[in-house]
Amino acid sequence: MTVLLIAVCVTVALCVIAFLDGFLRPGAVRTGERRAYPTVRRAAVLIASKNGEGTIADAVAAAVAQRVDVYVVSDGSTDGTVDAARDAGAVVLHLQQNVGKPAALHRAYYELEIGERYDVVAILDDDVIVEPDFLHEALLTMTPDVAIAVGRNLTSWPDEHRWNALIASRAYAYWSYQLIIRRFQSRFGIMNCISGSNSLYRTEVLDRVLTGHTPYIVDDTYWTLETHRLALGRIVYAPKAKAWLQDPFHFRDWYKQNVRWMWGTFQGIIGHRIGSRANRFHLSYLALIVQWIVYVLGAPVTVVAVARHLEASTLLVLLGGYSLWLTAAAVALRRPRLVLFVVPIIMLDLVYRVIFVHAFVKAIREPTVASCTWSSPTRFAVGSAT
Repeated sequence: MTVLLIAVCVTVALCVIAFLDGFLRPGAVRTGERRAYPTVRRAAVLIASKNGEGTIADAVAAAVAQRVDVYVVSDGSTDGTVDAARDAGAVVLHLQQNVGKPAALHRAYYELEIGERYDVVAILDDDVIVEPDFLHEALLTMTPDVAIAVGRNLTSWPDEHRWNALIASRAYAYWSYQLIIRRFQSRFGIMNCISGSNSLYRTEVLDRVLTGHTPYIVDDTYWTLETHRLALGRIVYAPKAKAWLQDPFHFRDWYKQNVRWMWGTFQGIIGHRIGSRANRFHLSYLALIVQWIVYVLGAPVTVVAVARHLEASTLLVLLGGYSLWLTAAAVALRRPRLVLFVVPIIMLDLVYRVIFVHAFVKAIREPTVASCTWSSPTRFAVGSAT
């Protein structure tokens, strides 16, 4: 229980610092080496899609509303993705063979000469609906020393899935992660994870990090770590650049997606030798890894403690802590029903610790991959999502 108490104290301290520093001083920045990128004059949107006929038109329409050029690369699609994207206003490059998202983006980036024609590129997923001012808000954070601006994730939660615990859990996870860790890391220039589905990149950065072969199962993990390794500039969080994401609503899809994300994270830790350099990014990442270890080990400790002292007061303390945070999330997200998911979210939180172990073992067995291909989770109609 002492270990858990320490973890709770550290979390509370981070919350306080993130609030005071991120909210009260949103413009303050601490940086190490400063770069001097030119003023942004030309922007574009690039989307990779494989069999995204059901969602690509809405995603492209939202991107076109940003009043910039929109490009779509069809990664071996066999449905109506190409026609749907083209009809919605995108310039489309169709690849006959499925090569994986990173390789498809690489092909489009160079064959369509995007790097030569634009200063920044927003890379979106084919089921992401960006808010009308997404690009404007992201660009406001692109000061001369910024390499990547990360948008804010919002979970699409349509009425037909209003009681889906997996969507509720992801909505809560995005809110808490972005409120604390992402805002804190952005403030101190130590962001270890970006949103590959809705981020804005300098083309000078993509020239260096966007390759035809990404060695990790998650492409944005590689881009993030390479940006730090090559000192290409700061990675910042743009909380007002909002994008609605589709998240899994079947357990199998949810589990596989989370394992893939964490597998890629551990591949990056191994491949980029996190902890091998005594700088702020490496040291902060090591501290985060320690927090993960405490988080994972805290599950069996909590279960044993509850089992040995199965009293109403013990359960009330456990439920009370989660309920407090869920209430705050429900108010912030304007989703009152979120507070009713406290029990399933606790159960999924326990499963998530198993995912950490599963992904770590996969990374040890497969520290690199030959190609970055996978199947997207089941999607729902975009129209009712936001």
